[in-house]
Amino acid sequence: MATPDDELIAALSRQFVNSGEKQRLLALLKSKLTEANWSDAYYAHCRTAIQDRKDNVTMEELIEMNSDHGRSMISESIKKELLVHIKKFLHDALVNPTPSNEE
Repeated sequence: MATPDDELIAALSRQFVNSGEKQRLLALLKSKLTEANWSDAYYAHCRTAIQDRKDNVTMEELIEMNSDHGRSMISESIKKELLVHIKKFLHDALVNPTPSNEE
């Protein structure tokens, strides 16, 4: 049985997607990562990891081996900027709920 907290989280998640905020933040993240040349550095790291293995690596293994490193390569300033946007969305959604938030 869903608790009131579960229902609130589900409603906020729906609003996050339905409002377009999720797509907007994903686009912002992609832009910031491109500016920081993150994908080039991550590609180089993954390439080295594959070469070090000396055997075939599946995509799932590659992701498992490198996900933590990829996340750690994202600058704190990018993480903080996204967190500010997420907090603002949550504040606005809780202070001024729309009918879709109250489902």
